[in-house]
Amino acid sequence: MNVILEPLKISVLTNMEAGQLMNRHLSDLATIDSSLLTNAPYNNYVQKIGTKMELYQNALAQVQKSEETENIGLADAARDKAISAFNMALKLHAASDDPAEVEASRSLKILFDTFKNIARLNYEAETLAIDKLTSELNSAAYVEKVNYLHMSKYVARMAETNAAFKSLFSGRMVTTATTESFDMKTIRTELSATYNDFTAYVLAMAKATNNPLFTAALNLLNTARKYYADQLARRTASKTEEAKPSVN
Repeated sequence: MNVILEPLKISVLTNMEAGQLMNRHLSDLATIDSSLLTNAPYNNYVQKIGTKMELYQNALAQVQKSEETENIGLADAARDKAISAFNMALKLHAASDDPAEVEASRSLKILFDTFKNIARLNYEAETLAIDKLTSELNSAAYVEKVNYLHMSKYVARMAETNAAFKSLFSGRMVTTATTESFDMKTIRTELSATYNDFTAYVLAMAKATNNPLFTAALNLLNTARKYYADQLARRTASKTEEAKPSVN
């Protein structure tokens, strides 16, 4: 019988797919009859992969946390738009033919200008500036002018988008402070090296001996590897098809 290891380019798999493959292997290998698990190198390899997978899972969770950073950026953009909308509304009222509107907008513009370039401030400084600006706009000194110009919705929008940003940002700060940092690239490289050594060992022992442990392990490894190899083949075929020029 031709004993082979199913070809699979592990490096082409996404981080999530590589993790799923390793978990599948560990789950499948755990079904092997425990009475066969008498080979020390084999057991050491499986244990090492399991240990490295714990780190890998933590690193994956950390990568997913980067989505929070993107959401924070979007929340910051939302409050920047709110500030811009308020400023544009002021400019519109400044061009009014109603002297009272012009005067009200002038007064609010003086206040707004004391918070120059709010959107360019760092995250926390912008947060404090918006809190202060909206607080002033809702104070007795300015609220009547805001209401006269029907601009309360713009003030509320700045306050609401700032509150949404603060909620996201404070959550990330707490998470960052309490979460260990993981180097995904290094962890994946080390996991792949151990896995490749393991599969090479299982293949060599399956070829050299009649030990049922290695026959069973190789079959289980190959089943999972073929599944992912087929997935990659379909993905490549799909991209090739998409790249073909359309025929009218």
